[in-house]
Amino acid sequence: MTAPPAIELDSVTVGYDRRTVCRDVSLRVAEGSFTVFIGPNGCGKSTLLRTVARVLRPTEGRVAVLGRDVRGYSRRQYARTVGLLPQGIEAPAGMTVTDLVLRGRHPHRSPLSRWTAQDEQAVSSALDVTGTTGFGDRILAELSGGQRQRAWLAMLLAQDTPILLLDEPTTYLDIAHQYEVLDLLADLHAGGRTVVAVLHDLNQAARYATDLVVLRGGHVAETGHPATVLTPDLVADVFGLRCRIVPDPVTGTPAVFPEPSRPHPTGSAPAGG
Repeated sequence: MTAPPAIELDSVTVGYDRRTVCRDVSLRVAEGSFTVFIGPNGCGKSTLLRTVARVLRPTEGRVAVLGRDVRGYSRRQYARTVGLLPQGIEAPAGMTVTDLVLRGRHPHRSPLSRWTAQDEQAVSSALDVTGTTGFGDRILAELSGGQRQRAWLAMLLAQDTPILLLDEPTTYLDIAHQYEVLDLLADLHAGGRTVVAVLHDLNQAARYATDLVVLRGGHVAETGHPATVLTPDLVADVFGLRCRIVPDPVTGTPAVFPEPSRPHPTGSAPAGG
């Protein structure tokens, strides 16, 4: 018998207040995949991620996780199944890294229960995997952008869910920290988790994703393996960008190179001689 997908959307329509952002979206995310949502700004990437996380409620259609309608989960059950790292998240002033990561254990504890050895092990493991053990006592606001993002990821790992949702996890990070975070997500995926992320960089998406979901105007334009999905025609149609696509010399995954809109004066001498 075929296992159900990790995430299933059937004819989902959703938006904010009275404004519809995504209409009649049907989508399957395979269990154990590293799925990346790509598309131009305003196309519905974050909206669909927040819908899966139950932050937004569809006006039409159905969302299922691990074969079960999300409306059938209790709040605590869902928090043990799906973890979300939204964009632009802020921690209370003065919070330390360890305090933040401890919050990831809340779905596994009742309000009056004591911390268990399992809780301590989960927090310790999350700090270790994300490389944040060395600054567990430091205030979040005092850390670099890359360190803070790893601390938030540690909280997500301490939550210990089989499905991870991340909305633009590399935004505001310098390029070295971007790849540091993506390598960490790749390791989590290799360890058996289903990872779903929103990314803007097409080359990063192609390098790390097992599956791409291309969104345009609130609809799914294309899904599949990066080598199949990313074509010059699709990039031109969805992003309005003329480009060439060649194998990445390091990974062999598709690499997108925009074509210049005007000739570049290569080799010319700098002005002001």
